[in-house]
Amino acid sequence: MLKNLFSLDTSLDKRVFGLDVMRAIAILVVVDAHARVALGDYYSGAFWHQLIPDGVELFFVLSGFLIGGILIRSYEKKGRFDADLLLNFWTRRWFRTLPNYYLVLGGLIGLALVRAWRSGLHHTLPPKETLVKYFFFVQNFARFIPDFFPETWSLAIEEWSYITLPLVLWLMHLLLPASWPRQRIVLAAILTVIVGTNLYRFLLAIHYPIEDGELGFRGIVLARLDAISYGVLAAYAKHYFPAQWTHPRLRQRLFVAGLLLTVLVAFSASIYILRFYVEAGVYPAYVFYKRTFYFPLIGLTMMLVMPYMDGWRNATGGWSRFGFAQIITHISLISYSMYLLNLTPIMLMIIERFPTTSLAVGWAKVAVFWVLVLVSSTLLFKYFEKPVTALRERLSKKEPTLLNEQKTGLPVQ
Repeated sequence: MLKNLFSLDTSLDKRVFGLDVMRAIAILVVVDAHARVALGDYYSGAFWHQLIPDGVELFFVLSGFLIGGILIRSYEKKGRFDADLLLNFWTRRWFRTLPNYYLVLGGLIGLALVRAWRSGLHHTLPPKETLVKYFFFVQNFARFIPDFFPETWSLAIEEWSYITLPLVLWLMHLLLPASWPRQRIVLAAILTVIVGTNLYRFLLAIHYPIEDGELGFRGIVLARLDAISYGVLAAYAKHYFPAQWTHPRLRQRLFVAGLLLTVLVAFSASIYILRFYVEAGVYPAYVFYKRTFYFPLIGLTMMLVMPYMDGWRNATGGWSRFGFAQIITHISLISYSMYLLNLTPIMLMIIERFPTTSLAVGWAKVAVFWVLVLVSSTLLFKYFEKPVTALRERLSKKEPTLLNEQKTGLPVQ
């Protein structure tokens, strides 16, 4: 009975296993970072954590690759960019992300109000004018996110990227010469977003004094509109240069280079190495780097692994023999629910209500945290997220896929 309750009944044959691996790694890195909160003062840090790239940045690149491919294929199939294409694109994206988000957001607000009513104390919610911003994804539009539901900073960046990139592509289609091929128009749109955002972030970095630190640029929408564009650039390469994209030796070389460079870039911005910047007297340069060049570097290096991972179509060997493939696919499927549930609803509102009085208690809290995240996310995905997402097939047009290309089956954020 429990097996049926938690089974997602998903065929591995209709998925790209390499992309499942990427999504699973991304969410596990994010949840692991939040799990450490349970250890409190007993967490002493680990060197290997400094070598792990940011899971959120990996999500950005993967989402950009998936939605970028959809956008490019839709544009090429229709031969033009118009309001129907745009509305259909937004409908399908928002059916995937908004219902789950609003359910969890509404649940958090309702729970806070119920707790306040039962205790007779004032609720701990932010002011109404701040709370309203969460419904329109402007909670971190021009400044860092408030303390309430803080993990949604990355979702707001994605949602605004879904708006910005297609609008830029539409504008390019209308304004650029009719003689320009669509391939050139797509590239111009991608580079406009990347260059424009980096220029804006560069000017901000110069404007604010170094002593103000990194200023939370990582989580500000206006400063991160390029976040998914590096994945879109990978989708561009796949669509217009298929021979190079599928070249086995080139894929392997790019994968190795991307993996090594991603680890190097992650380490260059880690807390571990921060003291060396201070001791060497180059801390101002580090702050400027974290405000500016770090973001395109981490996006571009992660982009390099995409051809290899996209070519990893099926789980073979030990991956399938010992059930690892099913575990990876399961985590990939519930990753969006894990993202929404793990920090505020579970860690902050449940786990952290119990004090960490010893290292043993801390690790017990970590174990309970992981169990709650995996179980609740599976149930949320199976009984709400998946059925609601399926509605879009009746309310929108199915988007085109490349000829003979397997569907990833991955939920696009």
